Amino acid sequence: MSDKTLKHIIASVIVSLLIFQIGALISSLFGMAWGVLSGIAVTAVSFLTARLAKAGMKNSLWYLLPTLLFTVFPIAFMMWKVMAADVTWFDRVTRLTPFVIGFIAPIVLLSIVYYELRKRTLNG
Repeated sequence: MSDKTLKHIIASVIVSLLIFQIGALISSLFGMAWGVLSGIAVTAVSFLTARLAKAGMKNSLWYLLPTLLFTVFPIAFMMWKVMAADVTWFDRVTRLTPFVIGFIAPIVLLSIVYYELRKRTLNG
């Protein structure tokens, strides 16, 4: 596979993770209908910003902005929810571990790989 194909696959996985996490977060707060609508909104914003990023190849702000927005919000909300609970530190770690392993770590690792592939594609 070419670097460009790998970059597109990684970007798709990142968007899928973001759509799932935002949809799950909103549906747990407001119900399934709002979760579906927020998933659609995240998808639309992600595709729009991907087009804007593609139009300005040198500027990756349009890729990073929604990723940061849709990543920082769930992380901050989850941390607030876990820290506000009156439980032991072990219970907090137990509640955060699936979120870290299933969302934060994949987003960070995929973003690093995407950035490196983007540099390769732009340079070569």
